[in-house]
Amino acid sequence: MDKINKTVKYNSLFMIYKNLLTDTQRDIMDMYFAYDLSLSEISEERNISRAAAEDAIKKSMAKLDEYESALHLYEKRANILKKTAELKQKVKNTEVLHDILDIEKEL
Repeated sequence: MDKINKTVKYNSLFMIYKNLLTDTQRDIMDMYFAYDLSLSEISEERNISRAAAEDAIKKSMAKLDEYESALHLYEKRANILKKTAELKQKVKNTEVLHDILDIEKEL
């Protein structure tokens, strides 16, 4: 998986499952994904070693993978978005189209 796709995937997983991570994991992942901080910047900000920052990110990503393996919320969301995209192509009624767009925003 290339870096961009990996980043998009884990950012999405983080948005879905972030409340299941510890406060520390959540903060570090937020710095890494939302603020695009480097490991060095995170280690400086958190007053930890660069290796500790990297380890926290790897462990958090593993946890996100575990949660997705058990709950499949990312996969289900992707399937719903695919179906809504297909529906948008078929719908002629603008009111129904707006309803579909509202569903997508909720996801």
